[in-house]
Amino acid sequence: MRPRSAARGLRAFVVVVCLVILGLGGWRDWSDREQEIARINAENLNLAKSLVQHAEDTFEVADALLVDVVDRVEAGGALPNAIKRLDTFLVERVQSLPRIKALSVYEEDGFLLSSSLPGHRGKVNAEKQAFFQHHRDSASGDWFLGPLIRDPLGGDWVLTLSRRIDNPDGSFGGVAQASIPPRYFANFFGRFNIGQQGSITLLHKDGTLLSRYPYIENAIGADVSKEPQFLDRRGSGAYEYVSLFDGVTRMGGYYRNPMFPIGVLASVGQGEAMASWNREFVFRSVVMSVLVATIATLGWILSAELRRREEAEAELSVLAVTDGLTGLANRRMFDRQLEAAWLRAAREKSPVSLLLVDVDQFKAYNDIYGHQAGDECLRTIARALAGTARRPGDLVARYGGEELVVLLPDLDETGAAAVAEEIRAKVETLRVRHEANLPSRTLTVSVGSATRIPSLDRSRHGPEDLITLADAALYRAKQDGRNRVATAKAA
Repeated sequence: MRPRSAARGLRAFVVVVCLVILGLGGWRDWSDREQEIARINAENLNLAKSLVQHAEDTFEVADALLVDVVDRVEAGGALPNAIKRLDTFLVERVQSLPRIKALSVYEEDGFLLSSSLPGHRGKVNAEKQAFFQHHRDSASGDWFLGPLIRDPLGGDWVLTLSRRIDNPDGSFGGVAQASIPPRYFANFFGRFNIGQQGSITLLHKDGTLLSRYPYIENAIGADVSKEPQFLDRRGSGAYEYVSLFDGVTRMGGYYRNPMFPIGVLASVGQGEAMASWNREFVFRSVVMSVLVATIATLGWILSAELRRREEAEAELSVLAVTDGLTGLANRRMFDRQLEAAWLRAAREKSPVSLLLVDVDQFKAYNDIYGHQAGDECLRTIARALAGTARRPGDLVARYGGEELVVLLPDLDETGAAAVAEEIRAKVETLRVRHEANLPSRTLTVSVGSATRIPSLDRSRHGPEDLITLADAALYRAKQDGRNRVATAKAA
């Protein structure tokens, strides 16, 4: 049996090492990527929280003004002098607050009573506006953040924050309203570094886009409520999405304000945000690929050298126990196997049989046909004998010269004689021409058979006695006329 190949084991080891390196590298890269994404999402979410807080501050400032305006109107009424003072008050307050476009007061019939933008009194009616209808239909004095509308005083998009004005008897007396331009938020959002592909979006709770940086006019007022990342049930958190307006894939943090029905989505372009990590990943991948390729190449070269060495050693080991002419086991191999078989049979009290086979008139064959023909004759007989070694322990070997030997462990005298006769008959049926071998004039062999039950006591008899018996039987077969089998009788 051939020993397990160390070269194959080395290749398996190299493959395992390469897979482990690639696996650990892949796991590390995946972990680093997840950490990088978590870091980016955390930064986006923190930015969104800060911007939501700024939006809340803006609405609180506007609401504080509205409370003051409502108090003035409810206390001073709609007398001309009171309206004049109110006009001055509104203009002065708005001039100091760039985040508010206009402060306006509407009467109960919807017509403009006073505004920080002069020249519109009596010309503008807000009766059909959502903020006006809300306060007219609700007795609540709380603020109301209305939907995005076109400013009645100018036509631009504005956000409206409003409060109800009551008459002295508690009936509806009008509305105080503050207009906040979406561009203010877009300009404020532009102060933050979100990269060339980033965006910051102010959203209403109902999914209406209120403002955006970079500012896109046709995006203002768009309904994105059907998009998964903006559904009410999702709430605040980190999102990855494809923009509806420019098709850029972004990573964003969305935070919803607990007081006002708004939220901010601060996001950066995925490709831009991950560019640094991607470059490092490519560099690490190249280095790791070179390392793995180097290990694999060196391992394969080393395993190939080891394989060649194993094959050379295997060939040498075969040559060391093989007869070069016949391809059978040589004398050294036979002696080793005979010793092992003898010891095993001695322990098990089983017989060991040995056949010595000699080519009849072989010297004359060489003289007539030449030594090359003689060598071929031995090879032919060796092939015939090789087929008789059917059991794992059987061995056919070249004993020396034209003599061949067959070792038959665990086979009694009768069985050995049968095998010997089979060998004799096989060679005879080959019909190899041999003019000097009379009377058949064909190639024949004589076989000496011997059988012993070994003893562990070598002083009585040993393996050499078995050879001596077989040799004596062979001599008798020769003396009795050749082309026959003789069985040795133990004393």
